[in-house]
Amino acid sequence: MNNLKRTEILIAGGGIVGSLMAIALAENGFEVVLVDPSSETSSQTNRICRSYAISRTSKILLKNLGVWGNLDEKFEPITKIVLSEANKEAMDVTKLAEFDLQDEIKEPTSYMVEDLEIRTALNLKLQASKNVEILTNCKVLSEEVAKGGSIISLDNDKRIYASLFVICDGPKSSIAKTINKKFIFKDYNQVAIVANVNHKNRHKGEAHQIFFTGGPIASLPLKGNRSAIVWSEEKKKGFHVSQSKKENFLEELKAKLSNVLVDISLDSEKYVFPLSLSILRDFVDERRVFIGDSAHTIHPLAGQGLNLGLRDIASLTEILVNGKKIGEDIGSIGLLKRYEQWRSFDRFLLSSYTDGINALFSNDNKILRALRRLGLKAIDSSTNLKTAFMNEAAGEYGHLPILLKEM
Repeated sequence: MNNLKRTEILIAGGGIVGSLMAIALAENGFEVVLVDPSSETSSQTNRICRSYAISRTSKILLKNLGVWGNLDEKFEPITKIVLSEANKEAMDVTKLAEFDLQDEIKEPTSYMVEDLEIRTALNLKLQASKNVEILTNCKVLSEEVAKGGSIISLDNDKRIYASLFVICDGPKSSIAKTINKKFIFKDYNQVAIVANVNHKNRHKGEAHQIFFTGGPIASLPLKGNRSAIVWSEEKKKGFHVSQSKKENFLEELKAKLSNVLVDISLDSEKYVFPLSLSILRDFVDERRVFIGDSAHTIHPLAGQGLNLGLRDIASLTEILVNGKKIGEDIGSIGLLKRYEQWRSFDRFLLSSYTDGINALFSNDNKILRALRRLGLKAIDSSTNLKTAFMNEAAGEYGHLPILLKEM
């Protein structure tokens, strides 16, 4: 057995949230060990079909942490969001609301970036950090709370003593399951099919979301004449469509997006995953905190999943920095409870919003159809409601951590 290694903070999970959490802590003087179960840093992993919507405040976070400079030419601004509803009988589409996100004073509320680009930028920053030690091809086996810290055992026989254990090992967290953490869980009986596509027409920075009975389909602008597709569908049909031949998949995709994109062809492999709402009941314990998808997964229809995780990073960093300044124990339950209290409302708000919208639109009830059309038409005709919607898309609501503000 190797000698006990010491660090201030150990992070389990080297995805986007874990990597950025390590960078944020290192930039603020913390010593960090980042444990990644992949054989290479996940920032180097090519998952070409994944893309993310990054809010304006999330862009500020990346800028403040020195990551944005490597991404400035890789992002595609979203200039407009168009919400529409498909008619079940004839595949025609009725536009319900339109949000112009280009403000003459402010930058766009959201941007699109591909998975590979953001992971590459994070990897460059991580490799340059003197305060982060990256351990790859290993995972956490167990944690034992000890005096003043936790002893964390890895599957490579290493044992690390840390003041704080930060867990961001993704949806259906294996660490949460191991210690019998309880989740609020709802199976949507849907899957999301994601892919990047080429098309003949210019997207002009417009994002489209069309609501069908089985679930919404979103077309999100990427660099060039390319878009990211997020297609939510009833589980059985979704798996069938995702596994169908390329030409059959494209035929159905073209039918759904005929009013948006012209001459579609695949620019990546398809990726499919089940959709659910999953919220950890208690995401802090003595010496332990869950962030990102390990603490909460929501429906992707609002494109806010990653942004929720980035707000976790900004909030936790601020709580830890302020606590350390006044001599508090960074792993104490009292300090971590302040973080939990700060983040609880945001998580509740977004999870309830996405759950409600999905329930409202993923059905063919005539009364609900009439109500949702009236509701979105009301929003479309109200400047105040549109402004509130755009502020939410930009992440500019609630008490913002310092890292989400221009410095």
